[in-house]
This record gives sequence, structure tokens and C-alpha cells, in this order.
Amino acid sequence: MNFKLNILLLSLLIIYSCATDKFVKNTPVFNYHSIENFSLPGIDSSVARNAIQLSDQMIVNFNRRNEAKFWYDKGLNSFQIADSLWRIFQEKPGQDSITVHIYTTWRQEHDTVFQLIKIANEFNFNKLKEICQLILSTGEYEVNQAKHFNPFDLDIRSLLIKILMKLGEITQDTVYFAQSIEELNNFLLVDKSNPYIYEKLAECYYALNEWAQCYRYFHEAEVVLKIVSGFKYENNNMVYSSIDTMRWVYYLRGQGEAKARLYDSEKAIYYLTKGIELNNSIETKKQLQDYIDWINWDGGNIRAAEFRDEILKLENLGDYKKARSGYLDLYRVLKTQKAKSEINWKIASIEFNCLGKKKEAINRLFQTIQNIQKKNYSYSLNTVYLKDYAAMCYSLGLEYFNQNKYRLSYIYLNQASKFNWEHKAESYFYLAVLSHQNPEETILNCEKALACSDQLTEKLTEKVYEMLAVSYRRKGEFEIAQKYYDNLSSNEQFIEN
Repeated sequence: MNFKLNILLLSLLIIYSCATDKFVKNTPVFNYHSIENFSLPGIDSSVARNAIQLSDQMIVNFNRRNEAKFWYDKGLNSFQIADSLWRIFQEKPGQDSITVHIYTTWRQEHDTVFQLIKIANEFNFNKLKEICQLILSTGEYEVNQAKHFNPFDLDIRSLLIKILMKLGEITQDTVYFAQSIEELNNFLLVDKSNPYIYEKLAECYYALNEWAQCYRYFHEAEVVLKIVSGFKYENNNMVYSSIDTMRWVYYLRGQGEAKARLYDSEKAIYYLTKGIELNNSIETKKQLQDYIDWINWDGGNIRAAEFRDEILKLENLGDYKKARSGYLDLYRVLKTQKAKSEINWKIASIEFNCLGKKKEAINRLFQTIQNIQKKNYSYSLNTVYLKDYAAMCYSLGLEYFNQNKYRLSYIYLNQASKFNWEHKAESYFYLAVLSHQNPEETILNCEKALACSDQLTEKLTEKVYEMLAVSYRRKGEFEIAQKYYDNLSSNEQFIEN
């Protein structure tokens, strides 16, 4: 299998190389005049010597610029192809839709890409990731060649940074981000007025989880963006004549997230709130507000929110014992009663549904609900807690019913019937069955069940009519009993038809 994979990659590289460059140009040899012997009519030799030395640091001759352009174009083509492939890989569509997408988008200009995708589809879709890395590595070599011939071209440096950051994204190798940082710092030596450079530095440090540096460069990006956008003061307020608001919001969001990672919840919320105020996109506003809500989950206790997220991963993986233990540990470090109530609810759900600790679970959730209702907390009772508590009571009621423990069954089913939830009618139905010795109680429970008739199946509705008919007959109210018998008959005919 490994042999086949190697053959595939080799064939892809051959196809790609052939399509992007039929013959690799031979690097020309440049002959420079010796500075010592350089002379021009009417120019002092020392002036000429100094000028030549300076020009070598600033000026690239025509041939070298052409050679750099040749390699730059090759590198740009490689980057565009790999970037497009990677975006498709992230979307993870089906093979047929990939082929159609490639055909309609690139068929005329990039026949090579069509062949690459076709081969990858026939063998293994996941090999697309390796193909992207392969093409980007080729692009890195090509752009470095361009940089060799023209080290002063900022477009070349910018493209190299894009390729290195994309390689870092795909491979998750921090080396590429470190190389990007080095290139970006060199970029700053010649241009400190471009917010894009600070933005990319911030993104590199974000990928490296270096949050102080990430914040620093997002902040500097915002400062530079404001300066280059032009601003003036009107009524003691700063007004920008023209500014890229989307980029500004992105920098604020970056600063907010970096501050959150540094556990500075106050500053994090400040930047995120400012981003909401400046943004017109409903989706972006929601994303920023969701982040603020995450920070405020336990009153700005960000470490607790992170801890909760880690435990959720255990729960989603089905490791319920460790998840329960984690939630119990988390409960001890929480600051707000609202967060404590939520964690108690999650512990109770795991205990009841996954660990068989039903009595412990139902008591835990009951106490949580009681505390919220009695102690008048500053937040309202989450209806999910009530519905889950009702479901637990209903489940235990049915369990005791099947074990012929009718008294316990009646107690739990009666509790379940007190809440508005999807099995309220069934709770009343079973209460009616359990109270069949008392016609009055049976009638009362049946009528309450019919009041939620949209929750009853046709079979259960039929049984409710039957219990009502029997109960009214036992009470001697034969006309009403007959009415329910008639309803029962018509319902049976309706079902048969």
C-alpha cells in the first residue's frame, strides 16, 4: 500500500512539474564591473565607488528582475493551486462534486489540477492534503529563487510569507510560523506603515499560542490601520475619513481573544464589545457575543470555562465516569450560582442516563431546582432543568410500575405530571391506570390526559376513552359512560377505515 502511495505522489509531482514548467531555465551568470576599476566621465572615482556600493543594496538590474519575475510567477501559480485545493479539502465534499467543481472552475486554465484531482479521487481523497503540501513546498522553493534574484521586491516577500503560513496551517508544524515571523520582521524594516504585516505577525503568534505577542501585534495593527486611514477630531471625537471596518473589527476580535487567553476577562470583553458596536454583520455580532457569553459563563472565570470545555470532550467521547469526576472537581472552583446549577444539572444527567445512579441524580437535580426557586437568584430557572427532572420522574415511575411497586410509581408519575413537557399526557394516563380503584380520581386523570391529547397516540386515546366509560359506569352515570363508549366505537371504526 505504501509503495502505491509513493508511486501516486511521484506521478502527481511529475504531472505538476511538467505542466508548470516544460524546461527549467538555466540561471544566467551575471558579470559585474569591478568597483575598483569603475569610472565614468566627469565623476569622481570615490563618489562612483560609494554610489555603486549603495546601489547594490537598492537596485536590481534588468536581467535579475526578469529572472525573479519568472520564479515569482511560478511560485504564485503553485500557491494559488495549493490554496484552492486546500479549501476544497476543508469543505470535504463528495468526490463527484469535487470533480465538477474543478472542471467548471479550472478546466480551461489549469488542466493539471483536473488531472491531480482525478487521480486523487480514484485512489484516496485524503491524499489531497499531501498533494497540497507537495505543491506548496515546490512553491516555497520557487519563491526563494525569486527572492535570491531580487531580495528587495516586497511582493516576493509577501508571497513567501503566505506560502510559509499556509504550510504551517496544513502541517501544523511550528517551524513554518517561526520562519514567517522572521520574514515579517524583515518586512517591517522597510515598511512599518502596513497593518497587514502586523496582522500576519499576530496570526503567527496565535498559531504558536504566544498570546502576549499575539495581542501586541493585533494592537499595533489597529493603531497603524487608524493612522494610515486618516483621521481628524470633530467635537472631541476621533473621526476616520476612510477605514476598513471589517479589518478593524478583526483586529479588535484578535485583541479580545488574546486577552481572554491571558485570562484578562475585563479587557477581553472591552475589545469584543467594541467589535460588536462597529460591526454591521449579524453573523459576526453573534460570534462576538457568543465569545463574551463564554467568558462570562462563570462571571469572567475563564479558567473554569476552559475546564468545562475539556470535560465536555470527555463526555462526548463517552467517558462518563471521568466526565462526572471532572464536573465534581469543577463545581468546587466555580464562583457563580448560575454556573454551579448548570454543572449540577450536567452531573445529574450523566448519573441518571449513563451511570445508573438514578436516585442520586434525581435528588441532585431536585435540590438544584429547589435552590433556584427558593433563594431568589438573579437568574431565571432554566426550563431544560425542569423538563429533565420531569423526564427522570417519569422514567422512575414507569420503572416502579413495571416492578409492581405501584405506590412509588404513583408518587413519581404524579411529580412528572406537574410540569409542561412532552410526556405530561402519558403521566396522567398511567396515573389513571394506577387509580382505577377510585373512579373519581381515574376520571380526573383521564380528563387531564385528554387536555393534552396532541401528546397521545391513537392507541392511548382509545384506552383513555375506555377507562372513562368504565369509571362513569361504576359511578352510575350511564349516559356519560355511553357517550365515551360511542367515542370509543367511532374511534375504532376510524382506525379500521
